[in-house]
Amino acid sequence: MRFRHALLSLAAALPMFAYGCAAPTEDDAAEGGEDAYTSASARLLDFEFEGEVTMAGGDPQQTIKDQMLFTIGQLNGKTGVGRLDKLAITNLRSERLGDLTRVRYHAKLPVSIAKSAKVARSYTLILPKRADYAGQEAFFTKYGATTCTDAFAHDNETGIYWYYYRPEQAGCALAGDDVIKAKATVRVSPENTKNTYPEYDKVWSDNVLNVVSIFGKFEDGATTTADVGVKSHGDFVNTMRHELPNVQVTPASTPEFPGVANADVTLESTLPNGKKIKITSFLVDNVREGGAAFERRYNELSGDADVIVYNGHAGLGQNVRALAKMGTFKPGKYQIVYMNGCDTFAYVDGTLAETRARLNPTDPTGTKFMEILTNSMPPNWESLPNNTMSLIRDLSKTDAPVKYTDILAHFDQSGFVAVTGDEDNKFKP
Repeated sequence: MRFRHALLSLAAALPMFAYGCAAPTEDDAAEGGEDAYTSASARLLDFEFEGEVTMAGGDPQQTIKDQMLFTIGQLNGKTGVGRLDKLAITNLRSERLGDLTRVRYHAKLPVSIAKSAKVARSYTLILPKRADYAGQEAFFTKYGATTCTDAFAHDNETGIYWYYYRPEQAGCALAGDDVIKAKATVRVSPENTKNTYPEYDKVWSDNVLNVVSIFGKFEDGATTTADVGVKSHGDFVNTMRHELPNVQVTPASTPEFPGVANADVTLESTLPNGKKIKITSFLVDNVREGGAAFERRYNELSGDADVIVYNGHAGLGQNVRALAKMGTFKPGKYQIVYMNGCDTFAYVDGTLAETRARLNPTDPTGTKFMEILTNSMPPNWESLPNNTMSLIRDLSKTDAPVKYTDILAHFDQSGFVAVTGDEDNKFKP
């Protein structure tokens, strides 16, 4: 599917970055507001560097955002990705260069990267020097069909070239006048944690594990199980239906393997210990165009959900942010949100946390009653239903609670999943 001019729509949706006029201090560098970070397969690093960008006109902050999108492509080539909404910019300076403006800045970017990736104490980010749209058109024309592009790129164009950009790939030759090489100091983030647990007591406070799981199709409009998204919804419902005891299915006429005709299925089960599990599984073309019926149902269910999972295309961030703007939530309700799509660590923003902060005045960060699970890389599509089921199984182990690092270790590791927002979790077995 194509996302024409997705560069502009994505960058415009990202929050304004912090900036100032003074040289950065340790306090300045922390203004990005990182959350605690827990993962079985990845670690959080802080990249700090001096950058510059040129532009013909427009907003310097927006142009820096556009330039930073290219870190997604480069870091994906290194098995990682940066958290763009947590980028902190300081010491912004501008000067005229003929018809262009050069903007220099200091930046700190949290980066989630595979533990197996070899990263030294410094790392060079290679970014387009001119990052307004005209500059990026020229950059794509020159390099979009070269060895600087991921071999599996499809429907490639100016607006999404940042996603397929691979400057460290063998054979990539970039002219010095076209890029900047920002040498970043790399430090292990102090936000890395490893001994936190989900708040099992809050999840089970009403003796019900309430799960809302959304599956997006691989191709919009697909109608058969040849589409991996349609198949994932069917696999998930079918497996849970046979695994859970005493299952009641709504609609009762739902076949063993539901397809597009059964895009809203609820499973309710009573466990031997008397606790209950309720799962609602949706199938949509994509979240941002799920339709009025889906949005109405999601709004009805989201407030009571203990776990909300989206499985499907991130849509270059558009689906992730669309879901974050939906839902009707309740004060004091603890929830785990899993954005299970490509590079979702880069695309999540503060929308859900801000919503929670407004509902809970004693929780200004919005994380006391919520954690978010995200991917640092594109996951295998086949893993989407399995990871969701694995999360449900581990949260059901009330007699032997599982800490987050072990929960994530049970997942397929292709996405390098991490949880953020668990810094204030109090539960211990």
